[in-house]
Amino acid sequence: MKDEIKAIKLLQQGVDEISNSHLEIDQDLKDIEALLLKAEKDGAYLENDKISENSYGYKEEFNKSFSDIVNIANNEIQEDVSFRDILSDEDLLQIDNKVNTYIEIFNKKHELDSWDYAISGGVGVFCGILDVLFVKKPPGYSVKYSQKVDGIFNQWSQSAINNLIPPELSKILEKNFKIGGADSRIAQDLSSSISGKFNPFNHRLKSLNHDPILAFFIGALDVMNGTCTIVDNGSIKILNTVRGASGDYSFFEALGMMFGHLASDFNATSSQGNRGMGIPAPLMGLFGMLKGINVGGKDIAVISEYMYINGYDARHFATLSIPVLINEILIRVLYIVKEIKYNNRNFSSVFKEIIPLNISPRFRMVLNLSYGGMVAVNAGKVSITKDILNANYAMWMAFTWHTLHSMRWLLWTKNTELQKYIDKELAKELDDLQYKISDLSKKVDLL
Repeated sequence: MKDEIKAIKLLQQGVDEISNSHLEIDQDLKDIEALLLKAEKDGAYLENDKISENSYGYKEEFNKSFSDIVNIANNEIQEDVSFRDILSDEDLLQIDNKVNTYIEIFNKKHELDSWDYAISGGVGVFCGILDVLFVKKPPGYSVKYSQKVDGIFNQWSQSAINNLIPPELSKILEKNFKIGGADSRIAQDLSSSISGKFNPFNHRLKSLNHDPILAFFIGALDVMNGTCTIVDNGSIKILNTVRGASGDYSFFEALGMMFGHLASDFNATSSQGNRGMGIPAPLMGLFGMLKGINVGGKDIAVISEYMYINGYDARHFATLSIPVLINEILIRVLYIVKEIKYNNRNFSSVFKEIIPLNISPRFRMVLNLSYGGMVAVNAGKVSITKDILNANYAMWMAFTWHTLHSMRWLLWTKNTELQKYIDKELAKELDDLQYKISDLSKKVDLL
């Protein structure tokens, strides 16, 4: 492209010379016309020597092929030539206007309209109210397994979980999926001493191999190595155990063992037939790393353990997820309807941008605002009841997740995507210019 730009510069110089020659010719014609009129008036003949003979030269490059012109341009123009050298101020102004237009188009594509704010705010507050009305704090571990719990959503999840994993199935799974030292339950099972308490009440919370998410990596390694990965005194420790490994497993075999063991612990009853201590809510054990950090005068690590011991486990997390699930479905339905009706989009294009692994930045902001409304209502619920057990952990997790993505978009990704979009549109302009240059070279070659 650099050679072509130089060739255009050379041709522009030639065009300037032609323009100047045309001006000279025009002036000479006017002079001849004046002489002819004077001769006619005087009734005399116009003598040839009164007409000056001028030569009007054109750059000989115009008689050559375009490839020859490129070679001549490279020889005659030694300095670098940029688009700024061949574009006029008017051309540059047009480019600036185009760039501004691209920015407006990009922003309009990603900015929220009044319907987006109405949908996100309305659905968020509505689902927050559902949490207030139908989600009650979790039942304690000493509550009987079959006892009816408070809260409509609590009852729904209790019924579903008890039917899915009844006590009989939990016992079968526990028998068939023993994971050895990874299932250490008391401090004496660990080969090294720890500073905090480690007992049957909190061992699943402190053992990261029992976390519903982390277990599928940390847990598998613990099963293979006979270790137990715990959070103690604000740090993660991988400790050898007295029991050691229960067998020689590959990673995927250990993964299967861990999955079966988690299923056995999910709804396992105590020896007295009570609900017992289930596995913790996802990533809840990591709050133990925040030991020493206080919120409202209370240690976060202590608060998380208090919540778990009082029934705030994965079963309760399932209950908390019901308003979140309703929000996810309802806001997508309304967003699709709005985009089709008011923005004349087709279902396929809208559906693609709301798929969980392909969420568009715009819809991400809609989701984030809806969860903002939900957590605001939930914060009020906790404040009024003065009971942290009424906090909706699933809701706050979703809000945090979408907030991080939204902030990343606003602070970083949006600028890079805007630049990519402008570059793409300008590339189209350059491709069109390249086509015109090629077409020009063909026309020149035919001269």
